Amino acid sequence: MNRTMLTPKTEPVGVDGFTLRERSWKRQADRHVQALNVLLAERGAPIRFGFPAPVAVPFDGPGPDEAYAGALSLGDELTEVLALSTALLQAARTGTEDLVDERTLLLRRAALTDRLALATPHDTTAQSRAIREAHILMTFDVVHHTGRGEFAADSIQADGAGGPRAYVRQEYTEWHVPIPPGEGI
Repeated sequence: MNRTMLTPKTEPVGVDGFTLRERSWKRQADRHVQALNVLLAERGAPIRFGFPAPVAVPFDGPGPDEAYAGALSLGDELTEVLALSTALLQAARTGTEDLVDERTLLLRRAALTDRLALATPHDTTAQSRAIREAHILMTFDVVHHTGRGEFAADSIQADGAGGPRAYVRQEYTEWHVPIPPGEGI
């Protein structure tokens, strides 16, 4: 008896549009999604997942022109970021470091790399650095609950394409605009 081996190209497709192998993968994915939804429900999360995964909601934050209006020039901002970094390193050595100063450094560094990436749109290294610095800021904000903008760092809006850099712009706008007296922490 001569049996032909099934490959992804020769495997028959069922009436549902899936091959046997794809149906198996979908069942496994459905079990994982169901377990995730149970966990989210237990934690009181307002979102639920389906298969395929939900498409991220567009981030409705400030654009680059609005976020960086009135910001220092790139050269001056770089000088400020280096000075903040030096001061934070000295504070760490003396044991007087402060979360506010650390977040300010991360925010300004993320904004600086975002602005550099905007200035060089075809430089993939600059684009990658801007996203990496944005993720560093977002991680800090999730861990320390320090975000000030409308969208949280762990929101689905900040998880979509362009979301990390939009999050930086949102937070830079919030940081750059002073808090009115009596409304701060």
